[in-house]
Amino acid sequence: MRYILGLLFLSVTLGQVNDKNFKESVNGGMAVVIVTAEWQEQDFDEDIIKGVKGYQDCKIIYVESEQAKKVVKKLRFRNFPSMALFYDGSKKETWKADMDGELDIDNKDIKSAIDDVLAEDVF
Repeated sequence: MRYILGLLFLSVTLGQVNDKNFKESVNGGMAVVIVTAEWQEQDFDEDIIKGVKGYQDCKIIYVESEQAKKVVKKLRFRNFPSMALFYDGSKKETWKADMDGELDIDNKDIKSAIDDVLAEDVF
């Protein structure tokens, strides 16, 4: 029984992105990071990222602001939900929510930003 509880705790702990494992989570390719908070005004609209997961091998990473306070501070996110695009560990683009917690983007904007980043990598 103790082993089962230990494995459950380990899987829950390892599944969350925090300040310690953020760098390794966004390293190695294209990643869209979605930062949320418990107290945010609006829920994150999943239609924004529809079709983005897997596009140009892009992965989607959810981060709770309470778990990664240093990351949120470095990205200068104050309103949630907000998003950032990373390529091989470096930030390429951010999309911040307005005061009402609304993101004024759609999946075409994200795909366009991904294509722009990959076009820069060619040269």
